[in-house]
Formats: sequence, structure tokens, C-alpha cells
Amino acid sequence: MNVNAKQMTEIATSRMDITTVLGYFGQIKDIVSANTALASALSTVWTAFIAAYEAFDDAYAQARKWAQTEDIEKLDTGRDQALSGFNGALKAMQSSPNAAKQQAAKYLMFIRAKYTINASDEYMKETTAISQMVQEMEGDAQAVQALTTTGLDDWFQDLKAKNAAFLAKMNERTEAQAGQQKGIVRDTRLAAEAAYKNVVKLVNAMAICEIPDGLNYNAPIDRLNAEVEHYRQILARKGVSTGSGTGTGDNTGDNTGDNGGGSTDPTDPNTGSDTPGGGTGTITPTDPDNGDNNGGGGGDDNGGGDPDPHGGADAN
Repeated sequence: MNVNAKQMTEIATSRMDITTVLGYFGQIKDIVSANTALASALSTVWTAFIAAYEAFDDAYAQARKWAQTEDIEKLDTGRDQALSGFNGALKAMQSSPNAAKQQAAKYLMFIRAKYTINASDEYMKETTAISQMVQEMEGDAQAVQALTTTGLDDWFQDLKAKNAAFLAKMNERTEAQAGQQKGIVRDTRLAAEAAYKNVVKLVNAMAICEIPDGLNYNAPIDRLNAEVEHYRQILARKGVSTGSGTGTGDNTGDNTGDNGGGSTDPTDPNTGSDTPGGGTGTITPTDPDNGDNNGGGGGDDNGGGDPDPHGGADAN
């Protein structure tokens, strides 16, 4: 027995945001997997960690499939610009000095006026109204000819295409969201964190007991601790307490009072840990390691509401 054996340093993974903790677990996985003797010695504890990590990673990937608010907002903005362009061109064409174009434009405006379409409307209300207008114009031979006569067909086709793209993305999100199990990201994260702690405890215990005989623990522990220090520095830059000491303890206190004020969306890369705490916290979306600034980033990982500026449905 070697009571002075090197020990793997503990770090409070519960205080990391989701993308950071996934990255950290991935690094630990790669380091230990590369040392086949160590991975074999860890046996079922190691395979349990791998399974828990992969389940967490898969759950997060699943959640990201329907968290496409940014994509939807971009598509909506493009669609609104196309609507504005079509409306503006149609209005201008009604004042055309060419009598044929003017009359054609007035006919198109007659159809357009049937539909209340406003860029500030709720997403699907606007989408449906545009789809109905497009359908009527395409089903009316005189309107089709009027689009050609006025030269507005390019504007019309642009609006049609962008409205269809927006609808497709909304349907994609809805379909994926329907299969999303509530709370799966939170649950798989907690399981991965527990499995990781078991790995740390066993590595340290085996290093002290020098089991199995002949296995050099110093090199892999040095490598693991270098990674711990790297992530400790990431969290320290945000003013987050990272825990200290070896993994032989129970890391008491890691899950309380650490967070609060950050995003609660499991699909948000800025989401922090799972239990509420003090602090207000700030988020910098461009920082992939963000989510725990000054104690921010806490909350339940079940997901927050859909930040639909047009009054869309809740994302969960």
C-alpha cells in the first residue's frame, strides 16, 4: 500500500454548463480509454461511466434537434423581408404608367387584400395567411398572368419559397419535440456525474492499494489532473468555485447554492447545473464555456419557454 500515491484531483462538475461538462467528460473518456491497462483495471466502473456519458451526450443531441429557435427566427426575418418586398413592389406597380401593368397590379391587390398578413403576427398565423394567398394566386389563371405582366413573379416566388422554408423548419421542430422525453437531459447528466465520481474514487483507491500490481498510475493521473486543472481555470475565469481535494470524498455541497439566474433550457449551451442557488449570473452566448458566470446558469434542465417573439408555443 502506498499512502503517498498520487491522487486524481476532484472538480465540481455540477457547476459546469452542459457543453463544458460534456467536453470535460469526453476528455476524461479519451485519456483513460487510451490507457488500456487502466481502463481494464477499472472494469465495470469504467464501462458504466462510458455508458452514462454516451447517454448524456445522446440526450443533449436529441434536445438540440428541436431547439432551433435561432434558425426559425432567421427564417422568419427572411420571410418578412420577402413579404415587405412583394407588398412594396405590388403597391408601386399600381401607379405604373403602363395601363396593362397597372390593371394587372390592381387585380393582384384585390386578391392580396383578402388576407390579413402582418409581419408581427404569431408565426403560424402569418405562415398560414401567406400560404392561402399563394394558393389562390397560383390557382387563378388571371392572377398568374398578372404576375407575369407586372414582372412581380420573382417577388412572389421569393415569398412563396421563404414561407415554405419557414413552415418546413417549424414542422421539423414540432416532430422532433414530440419525441423528446421531458427531463432526459437532466437525468442523464446526473447519472454521468455520479458515474464519473465513481471512476475518480476507484482510480484513487487503486493507486493507494497499488492494484493491479505493476500498473503505473502516475502517468495517467498526471494527465487526468492536467485536464482537471484546465477546466478549473475555465470555471475560475467566470468566478465559479470549482471544489478541491481528491475524489475520495463525496463532494458534499457541490450541488447547492452554486447557481441561479442563468438559462434553464437543457438545450442551451449556457445552461448550468441542476439545483437552484444564489447569485444572479450573466451569460455571454459567444463563449462556449459559459453559463456559470458568478454563479449563474442554474435551474432545472427540463427546458424553458420558447422565446418566440410572435407568441409561439412553449418549447417544452
